[in-house]
Amino acid sequence: MAQEMELHLKDKFLDGLDMKDKSISKIPRYNQFQEIKRLLEDMFSSSTPAIVKSPSATNFRDKLYKLNNLLTDCKMLSRKHGFNSPEELITINRIRRDLRQIKRDLQAITKDASNRDINEQRINGDSSSHDRDILRWTTRAVDATKVYGLDDEVLSMENLLLKKGSDVHQFKAIGIVGRDGIGKTTLCQLMFNKDEVKNNFNPRIWVCMARHPDDDKDEDLKVAIVKRMLRYLGVKSVCDDVKPGLEKLLCALYLQLLGKRYLIVLDDARETDSWYKELDSSLTHDKKWGDSFAFGFPKSSGGRVIVTSRNEDIANMMVGKENIHHLEPMLDTESCWAIFKDSVDKDLLPTIPSNLEELKSEVKQKCGGLPLAAKMMGRAMQEEEERTRS
Repeated sequence: MAQEMELHLKDKFLDGLDMKDKSISKIPRYNQFQEIKRLLEDMFSSSTPAIVKSPSATNFRDKLYKLNNLLTDCKMLSRKHGFNSPEELITINRIRRDLRQIKRDLQAITKDASNRDINEQRINGDSSSHDRDILRWTTRAVDATKVYGLDDEVLSMENLLLKKGSDVHQFKAIGIVGRDGIGKTTLCQLMFNKDEVKNNFNPRIWVCMARHPDDDKDEDLKVAIVKRMLRYLGVKSVCDDVKPGLEKLLCALYLQLLGKRYLIVLDDARETDSWYKELDSSLTHDKKWGDSFAFGFPKSSGGRVIVTSRNEDIANMMVGKENIHHLEPMLDTESCWAIFKDSVDKDLLPTIPSNLEELKSEVKQKCGGLPLAAKMMGRAMQEEEERTRS
């Protein structure tokens, strides 16, 4: 019965890409869907595919369910006429990442299935490749030459971090709030890597608040985040304990940061648990180390914590309403155009288009001032041109 389910889901997906429907080639991410289609055809090329009999079959079935859902979403998006809205462009970008991850996961599942008799313990139904793309996982790295329109924001944040005065040795938590795709992470990356910031803060660590795919799924996310921070600080011993509690981990974090002017970025905060609230609070005699995330941050050496979140309520809870910095859509037409142009091959755009100013205004209007939306518009134009040429 399980094998029949995988075959049914596979057939449903392939039927959904039937070229008899001439409009199918117009759907977003069409080329990615075709790549996965070919991969599935190879996986099912034998009369009894090994994959559907392997311990990876449940995970494989989940991928097939998700593929069908993503294909349906793209068909719905393709029925619109004209440009996609900024929200739709961001949705398409998420679908692109999901499809890329699914392709790699399917390749890993195939490898697991083919090697299960040789290395049984490696088959656990999940891809464990360390070079795979990690969805919604951010790092401190950024190419500053391809960032536009954030100079004033970077300067403002830098002034907040480096401000001189009587409170220079006091702890401060800052929140950056804005819509998905507006540039919260990019702003922090630019600021994080500035020489002035490097010279004034040590250590500096970047912490993505999402659960890492390689984390133990049964481990409390709070524990996983604090362990992650300790490892970035070079502390491994306490993390390697069988089951270190939050009290031990937060105490170790506090001791590691004590006396240091640290900078910590907590990117993409999403948890509403009160454990994350009021990062400026300190441990008192009636509390325990593990009661609050805040207790891991020393408050007397000028440490700084920056929280980014699309949810203003979460940011308010963590840093206080008075410490929120709102990131607004870009108003600069030239910046929107530069982002768009960077996402398109130079040979697709004439050096000086006859309707240049009109094009710039259109890009600015359609992307809604969201950098990610402008980038996705450029990619969409690139893919459409490649599809036309093929």
